[in-house]
Amino acid sequence: MKKKFRGIKTTIVMSLILISLLLTVVPSTTAGLFTSLESYVNVDYDESITDEPIKIRGTGKAINVNITFGVTSASLFGVADKIILATHLGRTVQLQVEPYEYPEWATVSVSQWPTARIQNDEKSYPVTLTVKVNEEAPAFGKGDIKLRITVPKVGQINGITSEINIPFSVGYTPIVNINYLESNSKVIGPMDTAVFPIEVENLGNARTRVYFEIADIPDGWSAIITDDVIIEEGEGSKATVYLTVKPPKGLGYHDDTSSILIRYTPEMVEQPDFVGTSKPINVLIESRGFSFIGIEILVIPIIIIVVVLLLVYNFVIRKRFGK
Repeated sequence: MKKKFRGIKTTIVMSLILISLLLTVVPSTTAGLFTSLESYVNVDYDESITDEPIKIRGTGKAINVNITFGVTSASLFGVADKIILATHLGRTVQLQVEPYEYPEWATVSVSQWPTARIQNDEKSYPVTLTVKVNEEAPAFGKGDIKLRITVPKVGQINGITSEINIPFSVGYTPIVNINYLESNSKVIGPMDTAVFPIEVENLGNARTRVYFEIADIPDGWSAIITDDVIIEEGEGSKATVYLTVKPPKGLGYHDDTSSILIRYTPEMVEQPDFVGTSKPINVLIESRGFSFIGIEILVIPIIIIVVVLLLVYNFVIRKRFGK
């Protein structure tokens, strides 16, 4: 009995081996009747990205994509599939991850193409997409990334192509560039007035209003600046504000130096709730020279003294001497 059982067992094993060898050499159209192994992928991603708008000119946003890879059978003979799968276990296959369609104002990069191994159970492989948007991206606009995952054929295991659509949104980025059209420093006389034209360029992605205020000025100096300007959306959109400064004008020689601090704050015109961070700029002014302003403080008392002396001379001294 034992010899008969061993013989039956050996026959079964040899038969399976012969079937396996046969399936590896017959045409695929014929083999498909006996065995059909096919790769499959399931793709999911971090959906919270749709709630976190991407800002322009930033580092971008990372989208975590999870790819689950496995092998499935669709033939009439499951045993044959298991035998073929066993001969492929441990072989590697590179999962090709390609973002092939997205808006022109966006760029999408993939961290890496993961290398998967063929095994009995499915396994997940993480991939990171980095999405960046430029200044042409509309504020609060929407975009979609069409992602294609391709698994090439490995031996008797057929490949597959799967696609997924990943949405994202764009935020408002309040960025402006400040440029001194002449200089941020001047030397004037104490009787003069300094005017600084300051150019403001919109680097954001929506119409932007920029507020200006004098944040710090030394005693004795005076300054005014344009309260606010509106800059249109789009490349090259600019506006000019003017800062006017007057130095102290007290009587005498002046050699005064002053640094005047200004703060500017950008906000979205259509939605003022979206406000950028206030940032400082400053100008440096030197006032050198002589000022006659304030001489009246000395002239008036001198005139009064002279008048008094004349009156005294006329009514007192001349009367005493009988003149």
